[in-house]
Amino acid sequence: MKRFAAILAVIALFSGSSAKAAAADSTDVYLLTCAPGSESYSIYGHTALRIVIRGQNFDRVYNWGIFDFSTPNFAFRFAKGKLDYMVGTHGYNLFLNEYLSEGRSVWSQKINLTNTEKENLFALINENLKPENIRYRYDFFFDNCATRIRDIIEKAAVDTVIYAEKTKLQTFRQLIDPRQKVLPWLDLGADFLLGLQADRKASVSEEMFLPMYLMENLSSARIIRDGNPAELLGPPETVIDFTDALTEKSKPRIPQAVFYAILIFVVLVTFVFGSPGLGLITDIIIYAVFSLLAILLVFSNFFSEHDAMHFNLLILAINPLIPVLMVFILIRKRAAILSRTALTLALLFFPAALIAGQGLNPAIIPLVLILMVRLFKHCEFGKSI
Repeated sequence: MKRFAAILAVIALFSGSSAKAAAADSTDVYLLTCAPGSESYSIYGHTALRIVIRGQNFDRVYNWGIFDFSTPNFAFRFAKGKLDYMVGTHGYNLFLNEYLSEGRSVWSQKINLTNTEKENLFALINENLKPENIRYRYDFFFDNCATRIRDIIEKAAVDTVIYAEKTKLQTFRQLIDPRQKVLPWLDLGADFLLGLQADRKASVSEEMFLPMYLMENLSSARIIRDGNPAELLGPPETVIDFTDALTEKSKPRIPQAVFYAILIFVVLVTFVFGSPGLGLITDIIIYAVFSLLAILLVFSNFFSEHDAMHFNLLILAINPLIPVLMVFILIRKRAAILSRTALTLALLFFPAALIAGQGLNPAIIPLVLILMVRLFKHCEFGKSI
């Protein structure tokens, strides 16, 4: 917290009436865009603001993407939508060293602001750095390190920032999918939890939750000055270049292959082998796993504050009846009617997702079929119940 106080003291120089214009005139503001990394928290890239005061040895980076893994119940708070991120500041060289060590490219673009707009931007950063405002409630799609910078630039601008229109807009799910392919299990997990909210088309402004789109869309943005449209950003300058470095090859079909292999095994156990003992063991494992997944879907649909997780139709396939059926399996009691109900709901999932437009990870299809095969086994069709 001491370093925050020190920076506040320095930036407070801008608030002096006589020095304000001079300070703004000798200040340059840059958008820094960092290429995606290989870790789960870095695959979407990163963005920050750099402020340089010429003649004062001031070169700082302002970053709204700080979080603490040691936060109590980190995973639960993230899933619940109650995880706080922070704004922090670093020396420019220290910031670059992190990306050098990770082998990630960094691009810099000067933001073309008037002195008045720079003063507005300083005031907004000052406000963000106040102890009561340093933390903010993180939302992956709507309030993150990139959207914070987008909003600050828009608010600092004296006139409206105009974004170039696009002929084809993508959904939030489509925007993140290509970036998740390097981590196929993470990609599956995200698609598993995201609901219909993620299948809404993102506007040009909204798609800037991704740093690379923030860079792209601000680069083509215009702001009216003296009645004429002017470029908001200068041309990109490559500060760190790892574009020729070997990138990790994505293997998006791994989960799909694993689940199809399991599906084949379950089909053989159900319809070929006919061993009651093997069938029971298979049931216990499958129903235990899917019970946990069903509970997770109930939590994400109804208790998470992440709107993008709501209205997830996958809850039809992996539904709350599964944990109940798990109990029947353990006590060796028939549950044909309950199984038929659960199977009917699972069958409804595919047409419902298709009609509603919910995106499906290819691995979800064999995952759901695994459950449906065992549900079918316990429906006891052709038998009196």
